[in-house]
Amino acid sequence: MDMQSSKTTAMAGSATASAGSALGRRAWLERFTFALPLMTVFVFAVQATTIMVLYPRLFNDPAMINSMGGAFLVNTAAALIFREFRRTPGTRRFAFILPSYIVPVLMLAFGLLGLRLDYNNYALMSGILSGVAFIYFISALQRPTSGRKVYLVPGQKTRELAAELSFLNIEMLASPGELMRCGDGAVVADLRQDLSGDWERGIAHAVINGVPVYNVKQLRESLTGRVQIETLSENSFGALVPSLSYLLLKRAIDLFGSLLALIVLLVPMVLIAITIRIGSPGPALYRHRRVGYRGKEFDTIKFRTMHSRQQDDGDLESQKTLDNDPRVTAIGRFLRNTRLDELPQLINVLRGEMSLIGPRPEALALSRWYDEHLDFYDYRHIVRPGITGWAQVNQGHVTELDDVYVKLQYDFYYIKNVSAWLDLLIALRTLAVMVNFRGAR
Repeated sequence: MDMQSSKTTAMAGSATASAGSALGRRAWLERFTFALPLMTVFVFAVQATTIMVLYPRLFNDPAMINSMGGAFLVNTAAALIFREFRRTPGTRRFAFILPSYIVPVLMLAFGLLGLRLDYNNYALMSGILSGVAFIYFISALQRPTSGRKVYLVPGQKTRELAAELSFLNIEMLASPGELMRCGDGAVVADLRQDLSGDWERGIAHAVINGVPVYNVKQLRESLTGRVQIETLSENSFGALVPSLSYLLLKRAIDLFGSLLALIVLLVPMVLIAITIRIGSPGPALYRHRRVGYRGKEFDTIKFRTMHSRQQDDGDLESQKTLDNDPRVTAIGRFLRNTRLDELPQLINVLRGEMSLIGPRPEALALSRWYDEHLDFYDYRHIVRPGITGWAQVNQGHVTELDDVYVKLQYDFYYIKNVSAWLDLLIALRTLAVMVNFRGAR
């Protein structure tokens, strides 16, 4: 590309940084400096009215002040968490508003009880509930992604996008002159292709005049939650390096979380083990050879869900779990659907072989097979494998190459975007999978 092309790419590239909300231009909650003050005023008005009606003489009471301050902190934290959730594909729904409040409410409860601060139930609840109502209202005003017009600059990648994301309101542009009428939507172009001079000048002019222009690669990632593997290059690998500082914090969370979970779940795990032994002959626990962090082999520990049999880790076909697999026991099917069979892997987490959240470790024979047929498959071992992961909550269990290819794209998205927000989102969605009995999809 020439100098004009480089300028176009740089200018449009600055817009793609927020591609996760590219099609939500009226996303008021994304404008945190606007939404937070408005929510604060609204919540204060509701709390003040509640206090004046129920406790007109106690407005300056420390309990009331603590309740109003606590509600402000909870609403601020929840709004921030929800904003981060909304930037992740597949979470643009009302269903994630209430989960955003779980951690802030628990922290407030521990704070009030730990510091023995006085508070008023009515003032506190009116503040939190009015904050929830505000976020629901603001979210309802937002324009849905599918309703926003998406204008495509002609090219192979944009045509592939149109075919893959058919739910979008798409129009293919015929000439560069049409770019200036695209202010009511978003323009998507493949900025890596060799565009003509007219298209490059048209895109640059559109960006200067406020028309949002996005790179097709970033937009696809932001809408699908997958990283396209066939476009990986040396620069792409650099972009896929996970946050090393967060990985250190993540390991500390893994240690604390797995140890706490083992203590809390000890009795239920013993009961599950007894039930397995009663249901079918054989041990309650099952060890399986897997490929994990940095390609090292290790044995995962799971509750046995199949009839006891001689195991061959090198046999490819025996490592594949089929739909309605006759080898699965009755109690095993329940454990798989609820993912309770994974609980003993908390020991693997404690030993440093796994993480609570990350790409699932594959069986030794399957991993070797995938590595032979799928480019870049080995790269998923750059982080510790997890008990649950981004691919699991989006796709479920798969074994065939075509499905694993899609799964690998989910894994790469997780590696590229690993963060506390994404891990929290995966944990919440895993709980939903367990409650809905969809663990063995």
